[in-house]
Amino acid sequence: MLTIPAPTFNEQDAVRPIPNLDPARLTSEYTRLTFNFPVLAGDFFILALNSSVLGGTYNQSFNVALDAPSLAILIPTRFVTVSAGTTVSLLARLQRGGITSYAPNASVNIGRLPIIVVPTPTIRWDFNNDAFQGWVPQGIYVGGLLQVTNAQVVVNLPNAVPGVSHIITRPVPVIAGRTYDCSFEVSGNLPSLDNSTVCLTMNGSSIGPDVTRHAQGVIQTGTGTFIAPITGDVRLGILNKTVPAGPHGLLLDNIQMTIRP
Repeated sequence: MLTIPAPTFNEQDAVRPIPNLDPARLTSEYTRLTFNFPVLAGDFFILALNSSVLGGTYNQSFNVALDAPSLAILIPTRFVTVSAGTTVSLLARLQRGGITSYAPNASVNIGRLPIIVVPTPTIRWDFNNDAFQGWVPQGIYVGGLLQVTNAQVVVNLPNAVPGVSHIITRPVPVIAGRTYDCSFEVSGNLPSLDNSTVCLTMNGSSIGPDVTRHAQGVIQTGTGTFIAPITGDVRLGILNKTVPAGPHGLLLDNIQMTIRP
């Protein structure tokens, strides 16, 4: 049996015994991990990301094609960021020549305190790389129903069911007691008017006025303000209070969060 190390997130810190991973650093659609052990062609590698949060467990396995000094592994970022505020574990196995070797269990805090947050004047998500940039679809919008195309989050549901649902959310770093101004752009994505009522939320609660009556080609700006209740991560979101029946289409873009002086 081989003695193999646990895989690590490339963006995690060096704190021991449990390192921290700040979700705000995960701005692309995929998160990179490294398995720092020489592998051989024909090895079979198995990775498990275990989480106590629904939607945070992820498994991956594959045959190694070529000899390499280490493995670079990509997993969808949404499986990581959904576990913000909790501790996940990474498990790895390597099968070689009929023998299975096990890596030690590795725990990683995903956005858990203590995290030292350095004030950033403005954080902007422009989706210019046609990726979700850490934003995660929610509720009726999960399951591949949202796309990022032409630097916009595209909502295109041909037969929506009326209701209330967040469209997207993501963890953002804040400092307790500081005030944050947020905004986003929204327009219709159908020839007819979309009667959704959308607004910004923080930890599920509305922080700004509703934006309604979404026409194709007409950009409206939604705004919101909140005072951070903690130092660490809160969850910023865009909520649809009135999902329309039938065809439902919106375009979301240019989400921003700015800390006041």
